[in-house]
Amino acid sequence: MTSVKLSKSYSAPDGTAFDTITLREPTYKDVFMDGLGQPREWQPVAGGSALLTYPERVDAYAQRLIVKPGYEFISGLTALDALRIEEAICGFFMEPKEQAKSETNSSSDSDGDQQT
Repeated sequence: MTSVKLSKSYSAPDGTAFDTITLREPTYKDVFMDGLGQPREWQPVAGGSALLTYPERVDAYAQRLIVKPGYEFISGLTALDALRIEEAICGFFMEPKEQAKSETNSSSDSDGDQQT
């Protein structure tokens, strides 16, 4: 579970206040079996590449992943808080920096002999 701290407190229709959104991690079923795919992808453009975010995919994940207070309560969030939720959802699809760094800097199990 991931918690997203919002910039301010909001009120649910029942009067309950919340300032945090709790998300569960997406599953294989969400991504592949149900066909949601990734919410962001790199696309080639002249001179390099651009990272595209698909708002409809972010929203589809929000509908599935928000555990608390419930998807039905987020429509009144400010743009800043909406972007915080977007970043949290997209963050599920990125390797943690520590893990990625340790994989590239790991030593091999070889004894130093190279095969040709």
